[in-house]
Amino acid sequence: MNLNQIDLIVSDVKSSALLVSKLLNVDPDVLDDGFARVSIGATALMFSTTALIPMRRAEGVILHFETVDVELAAQNARANGVEILLGPVTTDWGTTSVLVQGPEGIVLDFYRNE
Repeated sequence: MNLNQIDLIVSDVKSSALLVSKLLNVDPDVLDDGFARVSIGATALMFSTTALIPMRRAEGVILHFETVDVELAAQNARANGVEILLGPVTTDWGTTSVLVQGPEGIVLDFYRNE
């Protein structure tokens, strides 16, 4: 098995995908009103307004991205007007992490293993 796609149900596909793209410093693969896809490594983050089954928005999700430069991720978030929720901090489990507010209640964690 291979987890290679995560579909986030959001109310505003374009703005959600664009914000995440800016934070990840990549361009969206697809960017339409009802669907967008942002690839990072072997995984695609998909943004949709609907799903094959009834669902609510993706609020309460934390996406974790391993990076070599947590401080640069924090600077990028600030430069894009994104709220820093925590950090950069060293966690009890040995990572340095910065958590930022993503779209529609989604949180992005940029972390580095120490």
